[in-house]
Amino acid sequence: MPSSPELSRVRRRLALALLLATGPLGAETTFYQDRIGPILERHCVVCHGPEKQKAGLRLDSFAWVMKGAESGAMVLPGNAAGSELHRRITLPATDEEVMPSEGKPLLSREEIRNIELWILGGASATKLVAEFSGAPAIGRPKAAAVALAPDWRPRADEIRRLEAELGVRLVPRSQQPGDGLILRTAGSPRRADDAALARLDPVAELIVEAELARTPVTDAGLASVGRWPNLRSLDLSRTKVSGPGIAALAGLSRLEALNLTDSAVDAAGIERARAFPALRRLWAFGAPGMAAAEARP
Repeated sequence: MPSSPELSRVRRRLALALLLATGPLGAETTFYQDRIGPILERHCVVCHGPEKQKAGLRLDSFAWVMKGAESGAMVLPGNAAGSELHRRITLPATDEEVMPSEGKPLLSREEIRNIELWILGGASATKLVAEFSGAPAIGRPKAAAVALAPDWRPRADEIRRLEAELGVRLVPRSQQPGDGLILRTAGSPRRADDAALARLDPVAELIVEAELARTPVTDAGLASVGRWPNLRSLDLSRTKVSGPGIAALAGLSRLEALNLTDSAVDAAGIERARAFPALRRLWAFGAPGMAAAEARP
């Protein structure tokens, strides 16, 4: 059986799906319910929801969206160009402020346009779908053709034990049990050291994303990370990992996104990373080798 947090998340999503499908009894569905809520749920809530609030921002309800983040409002009704939410979702994929971040799939043109029209229309919670006649249709997301990792549920007890012993979190990436786990360390980053990473070997094949920013991980710890065969996204920003340690990740044939911002990785290490077979996004802002690497043809 899924853990209590997972059950809560599944129930919340089922409730949202039911609400979006039916709307209030006897009433038409609002544009926020039909378009905006599902877009944010699909792309943003994993980092800005009940369990995790990057920058103090939650996007899992209209009220939270309008409350904004620690830095201020994310949505200015009637002003899409001046809204931080719109700015973030329209940044280039290589920009460190883009949302979603860390190599997660970006919003489609149709999704961005729906959010833009919603803001221009006053960022309303009550306007109906019919009032946005120019909004492009958004197709339903396709189910993953291939599982990203084995089903984690038969090992739920082992996962909970490791979480308790190591002080890290192993969170399902989605409600699909084959989408793997996200390793999260923000709650106690100092505990996610090289020894803790080595102890995750029993669940190595289940980890598809690892958030190791600001942890004490070193090149020695990367030897353990290099044994996580289904890893897709790895955040090593603001760590002491260096160029030679990057070589330990060369065998990660599915690694698509790597964040080396403000790490100690030199130019040679950045070049090693660029050679990884599946890598599509690499961030190295502030790394000592960034300027030298960027200067090469």
